[in-house]
Amino acid sequence: MTVFKFFGSIVCLLAFILSTQNVHVQQSLAADQQKPNKTQQEPNVTFQLIESIRFADGTIVESIAKDEIDTLRDLPIHLGENDHLDGVTLTKTRDDKVHVRTCREYDSALQRDYYPSSNFDHKMSFFFKHPCGLLNALEKASAPTKSFISDAKVGVLNLELLPFEMFRENLASKSSWDADRDLETTYQQKIDNQELVVTEKSQNVLNVEGFGMGQMLKEMVRADFNNDGIEDVLLFESHHVTKGTYADGGIIVLTRKSMNGKFELLRPPASQESAGFPYWL
Repeated sequence: MTVFKFFGSIVCLLAFILSTQNVHVQQSLAADQQKPNKTQQEPNVTFQLIESIRFADGTIVESIAKDEIDTLRDLPIHLGENDHLDGVTLTKTRDDKVHVRTCREYDSALQRDYYPSSNFDHKMSFFFKHPCGLLNALEKASAPTKSFISDAKVGVLNLELLPFEMFRENLASKSSWDADRDLETTYQQKIDNQELVVTEKSQNVLNVEGFGMGQMLKEMVRADFNNDGIEDVLLFESHHVTKGTYADGGIIVLTRKSMNGKFELLRPPASQESAGFPYWL
């Protein structure tokens, strides 16, 4: 009788252990089911371009998904009307030069301290700054969760919202400006004062001239470029002297933080200014 009681106790103990293990497994499965799916949490965002970009091999891109960016880095850059040219030569020293055709090659060369050493190479390298800057910026961008530029759609054509700092910052000698006076000044105010003249204004492009300089601003894509949840707008910028051959450009990102606010220049994190955003003005 005692033996049967002993075995009965063992059977009960084993049943208890198995039941607790089963509960533990069920709890683990439930916990796993509650964990967010990484794919769902980080979708492959697609950014719609306001104006398409063209590569030298004939590829025309109207939208860019995050998982396409790496492939686009290997496409040859279109050099405008210079169809007889293929890439640009960058220089480190007199005997150390490299020829680049793609954004991947161009970015790599810049990071290794190569640069366009002649006026001609400088002009050709300009064609890399816009598409390569766009890809670099979109790689770190995300879909916005709120916007102050979409409901009542505003953009580069809203001159009353554009900070004149964009023109002064990139084109004119800062010593010639009253920083306190011009920090809040808009393009519209400079136009009203006849200091700037609009030479072209289309759906997503603004051209102005003033102070011996000309500037083109082209709205290209909207996204959240600094991960604050707010929709920003990326512009292609180019500028030139009106009496001379100098020209340059890059990308500008504007943000708007309230429905009553003006556009503000957005800056990349200091740690990323040279490496991640070499074309961000």
